[in-house]
Amino acid sequence: MNKLRAALVGSVTAAVTLAGTPAFANWQSSISSWTDGNESRNWDDESYSEIRFKGCTAQYGSEKVTVKLWKAIDLYPDDSQGTHLFTNCYNGSTSVSAGEWTGLDSGSYYFETSTVGDGGGLLDVDVVYVDTTQAD
Repeated sequence: MNKLRAALVGSVTAAVTLAGTPAFANWQSSISSWTDGNESRNWDDESYSEIRFKGCTAQYGSEKVTVKLWKAIDLYPDDSQGTHLFTNCYNGSTSVSAGEWTGLDSGSYYFETSTVGDGGGLLDVDVVYVDTTQAD
């Protein structure tokens, strides 16, 4: 019983540590009812990030969304890395929109959505994928 308890405590500790720390890694999620100004979770990166939306749906407004990549900077305003306008992902559940950012400094990054629809709309995305590996 003590071995089982020790294994469980070790697993929970590892999960909490990983969940609280951004990491260099690809990750996948979804979006439900986002509007202008919503932000993703942070991830650590250097050199390259690609953000892909697959299967977008607009609630109110037109079928477009601007995705802005930000570098998180402690004690200073975050630094914008530029934007991409996503429209293709609205063409069906298998349609993808993607934006690439290269030449990034090492650090913590996140993305923000704006002009959802034409502003004031709601965004749903079946699959959000962040790729931090340019080699693929």
